[in-house]
Amino acid sequence: MSKTTMPFSYFQGRVCPSGEAHVSLASNSLQYGTTCFAGIRGYVRNHKVSIFRLQDHHERLMNAAKIMGFNYSISYEDFHAVMEEMIEKNQPSADFYIRPFLYAPDEQLAPKAQGLNFDLAVYFVPLGQYFNLQKGMRLMISSWKKFPDSSLPTKAKAGGCYINSFLATNEAHRCGYDEALLTDQQGYIVEASVANLLMVYRDRLIMPELGSPLLEGITMRTTIELLREAGLPIYFERIDRSMVYTCQELLLLGTAAQIAFTESVDGRSIGDGSPGPICQLAREKFQAVLAGAHTRSTDWLTSYSLMKPGVAA
Repeated sequence: MSKTTMPFSYFQGRVCPSGEAHVSLASNSLQYGTTCFAGIRGYVRNHKVSIFRLQDHHERLMNAAKIMGFNYSISYEDFHAVMEEMIEKNQPSADFYIRPFLYAPDEQLAPKAQGLNFDLAVYFVPLGQYFNLQKGMRLMISSWKKFPDSSLPTKAKAGGCYINSFLATNEAHRCGYDEALLTDQQGYIVEASVANLLMVYRDRLIMPELGSPLLEGITMRTTIELLREAGLPIYFERIDRSMVYTCQELLLLGTAAQIAFTESVDGRSIGDGSPGPICQLAREKFQAVLAGAHTRSTDWLTSYSLMKPGVAA
């Protein structure tokens, strides 16, 4: 068990101490990245855990398994029950990140689905702010391009696909930036290495086309719905480099990133270095949902009670 992973994980059909969750060095998923996963936020407030859009994350995980051709399925009810038992065992005291993933433990040396048996594992990690949301992100446009859907599935959150993000993020960090922007094979901006994008350009809210090789994020979908409810239309279009350099706002949207704003791209300043009006509005709506003060809170938050202080397990 690592120093950050919470004490209990779900492995081989049961909740067990995280230190007992082991796979073979020869497992197929370790060799080839044959996994798909979800990244989910858990928020702890007043001795209660609220998980954000759990059912939507379950649906996307099952769709990823379908796209990848993994022979595995779990009902939402059973998935929900796993989360409930994990929360009961771990009793998180602060906000955390949930990583459910499908993997093949089989010791198969060939990169093929035949003979593989996929299973579900889940672990929790404490997580506050992934990015410093009070500070704007310094971005660069990466030399690494986002792979097309004809090469790897862009709508599946698959483990092996994240080598692309790994390379782009490392390049950005080596060059002194916080994060990377990825272009498609034609040079249009499609996403950040670990987040979706929302751009304000000439007072229009623009996102990359859904048919582009972007991963459709849950936070992206949430932001679209919240802004549309506020009467703001979202346009899905191709975004080129010059548009990004001259936009009014550029937001990064993701489960870990939440809603972050951009200070600069390739050294070109975006806005005045502070969160713009669209960023502020999106954050305000998002926080209202998490606080249970929005009409969408009931639909999007799955809540579990924690033990009260002093009550023995």
